Amino acid sequence: MQDSIKKSLFVNALLVTTLAPLVALPAMAVASFPFNQSMLLGLAIFAGGVGHVASTACIYSDQSVRAIMQPMKCRFFVLPIAGIVITGIALLWGSAFSVAQTFIAGIFIFHLFWLHFHYQKQNYGLIAFVAASEGNRAPRILSHLLLLPALAGVLAIMPALTQAAMEDESWLEHQQNGLYTAALIVYILGGILLATVVFKHRNTFSKPRMMIFTLASFFFFLPAVTLAHSDYAFWSYALAHGFQYLLMVFTVSRATGKAIKSILAFTVSFIGGGFILHRLAGNQALFVCGILLTWIHFILDAKIWRMNEPGPRKLLKGKFDFLFQS
Repeated sequence: MQDSIKKSLFVNALLVTTLAPLVALPAMAVASFPFNQSMLLGLAIFAGGVGHVASTACIYSDQSVRAIMQPMKCRFFVLPIAGIVITGIALLWGSAFSVAQTFIAGIFIFHLFWLHFHYQKQNYGLIAFVAASEGNRAPRILSHLLLLPALAGVLAIMPALTQAAMEDESWLEHQQNGLYTAALIVYILGGILLATVVFKHRNTFSKPRMMIFTLASFFFFLPAVTLAHSDYAFWSYALAHGFQYLLMVFTVSRATGKAIKSILAFTVSFIGGGFILHRLAGNQALFVCGILLTWIHFILDAKIWRMNEPGPRKLLKGKFDFLFQS
């Protein structure tokens, strides 16, 4: 298959994985479709939620990726092993530990901020990726500016998600209206600033793909501030993020010389690891461990996919060579 066709297919697939959940789930919410009534939606949440986090493990099967990891053994080897050991201890003896509700709520709220930050940093990474494939560079200020919609999203949805996680509707009840007002102000401010950046760098944004991915990233968290149903709102962009990641990881897996081995590693980590993460419930210690393993996923990804560093840039340009052919 010609590189131009591969490039078009990949970019369009990336766009579909982003937009499909962002459109479909709000439409289901507007139609008042019961959230827990669809097996297809349940499978999608498994894949785009815990499945995508677990799929990180498959990159360890790639020798060229391990070469990037070697100088950072603490980050890529010690940290994941420690997380797995702690989770194993929690599985065996977690029910014997009692953790203060305030501590768990604090951990969860911190997690929500980091989660939304992680989502939007991936979005910016994809914008930079698409721009590089077209011989352009995304304005660096865009990386910071796009954090405003992410901040608006977490402020708007944080009370509902915290209440659901803590199984107590009193959490952040009195702060809910103030947080929502702040979210609206931040989102509007972000829109004004984005318009000025697009105008200043209009030559860069004249490329349709660049503009489409930028707008998709800006409106990524709009469901959080427009939908009353917090489950549909959150999972609309959480699934978009997860499907983006699965497409990227699967493409990296397919790009290796030993494709069958890599795809098998992807499948095992995605399904098996996702199932294990899905089972991390039942006591407070396991709940915290599930969050901890997700943080490890954040920390690993922050290095592997960083195009502004020589090692990852060389790796990714090799894996996605069809995008960067002139």
